Amino acid sequence: MSEKHQSENLVNIADFGIKGANYYWTRSERYKISKDELENAGVFDGNAYLDKKLIAPLQKANEKLLNLGMELIVKDAHRTPELYKLAETKLYEYQGKDKTDKLLNMIRMPHATGLAVDIGLIDLKTGEELKMRDSKDDPEAYLIDNYRKKKDPQSKEFQRLQDILIETMTLVGFSVGTKGEFWHFEWKK
Repeated sequence: MSEKHQSENLVNIADFGIKGANYYWTRSERYKISKDELENAGVFDGNAYLDKKLIAPLQKANEKLLNLGMELIVKDAHRTPELYKLAETKLYEYQGKDKTDKLLNMIRMPHATGLAVDIGLIDLKTGEELKMRDSKDDPEAYLIDNYRKKKDPQSKEFQRLQDILIETMTLVGFSVGTKGEFWHFEWKK
């Protein structure tokens, strides 16, 4: 772990029995981000780091999900301001300005606090991440309630899983982020 992580009270979520990854590390090839660029932006490995005060609520959320046959995975956590800027540049190239601006909060930069997480769900039976949206519906599929009025079985399942995730995370003290993405949560206590 870097000195920066230590000085900011950040811990590796994996050290506490919760799955996690650094989003941009795991997608560096897709977004054409070099390891040097990641290191210059404060990313030195593929782990998810966050403020240690999030450990207990995430463990509590995970316990609730385990009872439902799922577990959570922290897909992204702390980002330095430099990583935000790098992500903005690379995402503009990859998916365009409009789609990037709908997702990346360059004003508040909530992940820079170490108190924001992006969460996915893993099926305990298969060990695979559960699909919670269809990419053909993007970027609207990112938003809470996008599938609520749809009647097809797949849309109903997406909404059911999103509802479980949101309910679980809010019950342990998180709130949904200001952009309304079903996977993004910020600590408010």
